[in-house]
Formats: sequence, structure tokens, C-alpha cells
Amino acid sequence: MGAIAVLGGSFNPLHVGHLRLAIEVHETLGDQLERVDILPAAHPPHKAESHILPFEVRVHLIREAVAPYPWLFCNPMEGERNEPSYTWETLGIYAEKEQGKEIVFVLGSMDYVQIPGWFHGPELPERCSILVAPRGFYSAENFVQDTLKMWPDATPLPPLTKDGLTMACATHRIIFQPLPWLEVSASLIRERWMAGRCTDYLVPAGVSKALEERREEIRRLWS
Repeated sequence: MGAIAVLGGSFNPLHVGHLRLAIEVHETLGDQLERVDILPAAHPPHKAESHILPFEVRVHLIREAVAPYPWLFCNPMEGERNEPSYTWETLGIYAEKEQGKEIVFVLGSMDYVQIPGWFHGPELPERCSILVAPRGFYSAENFVQDTLKMWPDATPLPPLTKDGLTMACATHRIIFQPLPWLEVSASLIRERWMAGRCTDYLVPAGVSKALEERREEIRRLWS
């Protein structure tokens, strides 16, 4: 059965950096992959929610963005929960709903090194594989050192590509995979959009269209 890659976040709003990362993950995992899920958090545990668009609005924007890609989906399951969206608990729901499939949780290197401080962070490899997309000067050597610090029993596996690394950990794998990053931030987009500036090529066309269609509502929520 195919793997499911999961990109989580607040997506306030989803932008071209998120979309490009999803495309890169899809192309890298290739035939191993059944689909890529964009998973918006209903209640991000480490962010104030005062300026975050309502969950249903963010879902609408994401669905507009993913529509052209048959392998890319918006998964709205976090909207069924009232508690903070902790990764450990979310992956437990995936395990129940997608039995027998490998869940590949995608995150950047800056988040990867924070896993020891997460809720049940060190136990994540019991529920999912992890794909680490390095940012900045985070090297393969950094990845190996950090991985062995978190999981001393991790062992090497064949890499996905010539410039990647893969390690076996618990029942899953930890993948270091250099991928192109677009230096775009949701805060930059919100600032420019609120100032009436052009956000073309910062957000997907579907998101830009939906932002205009709901301009008054979103302006009120972001202001």
C-alpha cells in the first residue's frame, strides 16, 4: 500500500513555498507515494489564534490551491477536534484512518531539531516516518548527529537519492532530503495583501482568487 506524505501547519494563508515543497516531496518519493496531504491545524498549539483565519476559510483557500493536482489533497480532519493540534495525537488519528499505510511527516530542519521538546516528540517514529527538508546550513552531518542524539539506535538505510540520507528508527524511517526552498512567509503575504500590494507569485492563483472573493471578510480577520 502507498505512503501518504503529510505537510502540517497553520497555512494562514497557504503560499507558493508550501505548494512547491509538496511538489518536490511528491516527485522525490515517486512510486512509493499514494498522495500528499496538506493538513491545516484547527488550533495551533504554539500560535496565538487572534489573527489566524477561521479553519473553514483556510480550508477553502487550500482547496482552491490544490485543485489542479490530482495527488494533492486538503485533509480537514483537524477541524473535528476542539483541543490543540499536537502532532503526536494527529498521527494517532492517521494510524486509525489509514491502517497499513506509511505516514511520512514532512518538516524543515529548524523544526526537526525541536522534536525533543514536542508533546511525545521522541516517540514520533513509532507512528510515522519523518522527511527532513534542510534549510540554511543544516548539513547531512548535522542530521546524523541530531538523529543519533534523539534515537541512538537509528541505523543507515539506502537513500532515496544520491544527495539524501535515510535511517531506520523504531518501526519507521527518518529521511534527510535536500529540496529547494522558496523563501516566502505567510506574514509577508498578509502584510502586503493588507496594504493593497500585489501578491502574484507569492500565493497560488486559486488562493489569490479566493482572497479577492472574500476580501472584506479576510481584511477584517487579519486586521
